[in-house]
Amino acid sequence: MSEQVFLITSETKTYPWGKTGLASLVAQLASIPDCDVDENLTYAELWMGTHPAAPSRVHGSGKLLSEHLAANPQLLGEPVINRFGLKDGNLPFLFKVLSFDKALPIQIHPNKTLAEHIHANRPDRYSDPNHKPEMALALSQFHVLCGFLPGFQILTYLSSVPEFAAMFSQDLIDNLSSAVQQKDAGRQKGALRELWSTLLKADKAVVEQNLTALVGRYRSAKVSPEEEKVKSLLLRVHDMHPGDHGVFCAFMMNYYVLKEGHALSVAVGEPHAYISGDIIECMATSDNTIAAAFSPEEDKDIDNFLAGVQVSPALGKTLIQPTMFTPGSTHTNGTLVFNPGINELAVMQVIVAKSHIEGHRPRRGPSIAIVTDGEGTIVWADGSKRLHVKRGQVVFIGQGTAVKFSAGESPFHLYRAFVEVALN
Repeated sequence: MSEQVFLITSETKTYPWGKTGLASLVAQLASIPDCDVDENLTYAELWMGTHPAAPSRVHGSGKLLSEHLAANPQLLGEPVINRFGLKDGNLPFLFKVLSFDKALPIQIHPNKTLAEHIHANRPDRYSDPNHKPEMALALSQFHVLCGFLPGFQILTYLSSVPEFAAMFSQDLIDNLSSAVQQKDAGRQKGALRELWSTLLKADKAVVEQNLTALVGRYRSAKVSPEEEKVKSLLLRVHDMHPGDHGVFCAFMMNYYVLKEGHALSVAVGEPHAYISGDIIECMATSDNTIAAAFSPEEDKDIDNFLAGVQVSPALGKTLIQPTMFTPGSTHTNGTLVFNPGINELAVMQVIVAKSHIEGHRPRRGPSIAIVTDGEGTIVWADGSKRLHVKRGQVVFIGQGTAVKFSAGESPFHLYRAFVEVALN
């Protein structure tokens, strides 16, 4: 019989947009348990889960976490296994830490139908047939583009930014204007899709010509009040990805600056690009990303992006309001639950004050927790078992396990991703 709570090891991913060496939170967290950091590498992601692209292992034995869970299915629980059709000890969620100072690709994640299609046709590029709704929780100031702006706001930019308007025919602009004036939501979606398609398929020389003119104007002259709101963002992403058609997306997408402890959800098909920050990320177990901008040409997949993108304006709808976790707690009010409305996952932020204890009732599903600051003790089995953990360590907690997080002479911070199946 396996222990209900145990340490696991995780893998890092290096991408060009990650922060370099120990400037990266990913490298900091990974280096504490068992990773030698190369100061020349850009550490972008820390993966915690069972996805084969970077699977976690049981600390000490080195056994794949998925193999261990397959041999001990009680750690997952039959309700979770049946609800998500899990096989071979796989978890329904993938938990990550991201650290980046360059914009990630403008991308979408597919729904299950599109995921199955692209995986069948390009398994070398799309490694699994699963959908990938996700959430992101800021660990530092987090800049992100996510979802479409309302049509009327895009029209404002088309009127005030001639270099942006030059990317489209007057007929396309008039079509959007008419749909907005008539408050025709269906026509607005169609018009936005046409604008998006035109921009992503635009001739590279035309894109560069208009971007050069726009960037030159922004750096040398005053701009309209409408443009002032987006000027610094546009110049910033242009410096990161000069000449990329995605720079114009600053006039079409919501721009959020989230403070530490704030979170947003990203639905399947919702266009987004993380720009800078350190975040906790949790998603349905998948690595499917369909890129359209801010990436090398060979990585862009415009046709499948357009096939899967959802163009409904989403101003403010993606932000997650956390709730206080109280059942089974010792009432220190140190746990917030961020529930993005995704069946496979939710995330807890746990902050245990000095010399305090935070208790969690048994959950009807497995969870993974990472310590991001301080150190403390996890206690379970009615207090008979305990595990001391510190910054950077990752722990698996089996379903049905009541745990207490105990801090010593300093605060103890961790994030806990979990899945839970409701009782019938």
